Amino acid sequence: MAPTIGITTYHTNADWRGWSEEGALLPWRYVSAIRTAGGRPVLLPPGGDAAEAEATVAVLDGVVIAGGGDINPAIYGAAKHPETSANAPDRDAWELAVADAAVRLDKPLLGICRGMQVLNVACGGTLHQHVPDLVGHEAHNGPGHGFGLHKVRVTSGTTVQSILPGGEYFDVPTHHHQAVDKIGDGLVAVGWADDGIIEAVEADADAAKSFLVGVQWHPEQGDDMRLFTALVAAAEIFSAERTVATLPPMLAGA
Repeated sequence: MAPTIGITTYHTNADWRGWSEEGALLPWRYVSAIRTAGGRPVLLPPGGDAAEAEATVAVLDGVVIAGGGDINPAIYGAAKHPETSANAPDRDAWELAVADAAVRLDKPLLGICRGMQVLNVACGGTLHQHVPDLVGHEAHNGPGHGFGLHKVRVTSGTTVQSILPGGEYFDVPTHHHQAVDKIGDGLVAVGWADDGIIEAVEADADAAKSFLVGVQWHPEQGDDMRLFTALVAAAEIFSAERTVATLPPMLAGA
């Protein structure tokens, strides 16, 4: 059976069939990326508490923490920047709990854009709240209603580089104005933009995690699906190992 991959969602208003109502929404590209990679996607809407997050992650084979809006800076001990738009407290709490459970249970996890920031904050890290203040340009933001491109360089010999070989520099789809500042415990920066902004993190060598990767760009918006393929492959291994662990001893050793 294909491994089950949970993907976090927005909690926002939606209009359809002539009426407007709250919804749990996700850009379809996340769903199709997981299916194309061989996974079975399920959506993880916000609103649950830490206990629900723990129980939910426990039955999954892998997790994607999707992109979205800004995290409340009070969570990582910072005052709110004028450009910060933090208005999803239920999503903040839910995704931080999902990330924490996934790290503790060693579930394969891919954090995308906001998802990388959530992973970093869940591990005790902090964020730069407005990248243009640091770099003096808007290249990371992309257009107002779409995605731009910029180059990323990735350290050789890392998990991310092993997934995306073929050169030190490559173009990525981008749309963000915040970024990782202090790296969270158990994580290491492995990718950067030319201006020094951290673009990828993964588990450090001492953490020995099965698959723990965050990227600041949006791979689902491009043509290169190898990060999703790697996540699903790691989830398949996790699922197989969990199956063996639940078998009676005489069958597990067969």
